[in-house]
Amino acid sequence: MYLAIDSDGLALPLDIRNVGIVDDAGGTHFECQMTGAYLVDLYRSGLLTLTGNIRPEHNRAHVTGKTKTKIQKWTRELLDNNAIIGNISVRLNPDVSEYEEWNDEETGDVCLTIREGVLDCAVDSLSRIKSILAAAENPLASFNLETRFQVRIWLLNDTDAKKVATIYNTRGDKVNDSTAKYAYSETQEQELARRLVNQSPHLGQDNVEVLSNSVSASSHKLTAFNTISKAIESFWKGGPVTAADLDEQSRWLIDAWDALVSVRPEFGKLSTPARQSFRRNSISSTAVAIFGLIGAMSVMYAEGVEPREAFPKLNNPSGPDIFALGNPIWRDVGVVTPSGTAGNLTTRNSFPARRAATRVLRSAMGLSPEDDD
Repeated sequence: MYLAIDSDGLALPLDIRNVGIVDDAGGTHFECQMTGAYLVDLYRSGLLTLTGNIRPEHNRAHVTGKTKTKIQKWTRELLDNNAIIGNISVRLNPDVSEYEEWNDEETGDVCLTIREGVLDCAVDSLSRIKSILAAAENPLASFNLETRFQVRIWLLNDTDAKKVATIYNTRGDKVNDSTAKYAYSETQEQELARRLVNQSPHLGQDNVEVLSNSVSASSHKLTAFNTISKAIESFWKGGPVTAADLDEQSRWLIDAWDALVSVRPEFGKLSTPARQSFRRNSISSTAVAIFGLIGAMSVMYAEGVEPREAFPKLNNPSGPDIFALGNPIWRDVGVVTPSGTAGNLTTRNSFPARRAATRVLRSAMGLSPEDDD
């Protein structure tokens, strides 16, 4: 099922050898393996088009947002030759194509010959195919073009292709970010978060929610793993690169969290009634507070400030509790706002609110006031 590249380019009739036949979507389709080089040559020869996909992002002149990020991640991984691509889907429309399935008596191979028509991306996999093309064209030239990919050739008309594409892209729930990031770290910052949560005696799975992106109001847990991970991804300026960096910075964060809990126990493990009380009266169990603390810790780390000297300044006996929901400083900077006709106070978790929380906590601990994030 290995296909070598034709240096002169591909043309119709196109022979695809050693295919398997599968039953799916009420019909039969073909499975085969194609190398990266073969997919590139199909595209360059006009026999594979990047058309028909139902995702609107792919219909724009320039892909943006999450789709662009996904393509870039796969491209980087392909250049490192460690990408997880899975099955690739292409579509051959039987309404406008002419093809033949036949047996090679000499080799015993089942073969597919396409005499008229082209393959397109009406079912799925356009982001992965774009990643393969981008990696092949990258000046780094580190992508192994002989990498083999499992490819399904769907025999579907336009109506059935849209049906299959819709089911592929909508059926089933995506694993939430907390679960995914806790299970596997894609970046060094995510790995820092995972080590902090796993190794801190004040956090762990019994105090950090790892199965969803939010924490129930009735839960005793402090926050969700994705909150801690996103805070480190966004505000941690340590820039870990090597394994030694991860070891050193994770130890620092674990010690810093211990110093925090020694003066502010609400950031450690609490009983359910105690946690619920803090949720009613304090911003300490909110995502914006976690972002603010990680942002302040980043400044401590960068400037060599000892956490055990800085965190006690968060206790101010002569004024309102720094984390009190009713502390006017939070309303002044837009972290807390009135909600509803009763004027109840609620916290905001926007990016400006997170930056504002970091600035307030920096100031309270006498850290560098410059907002140079």
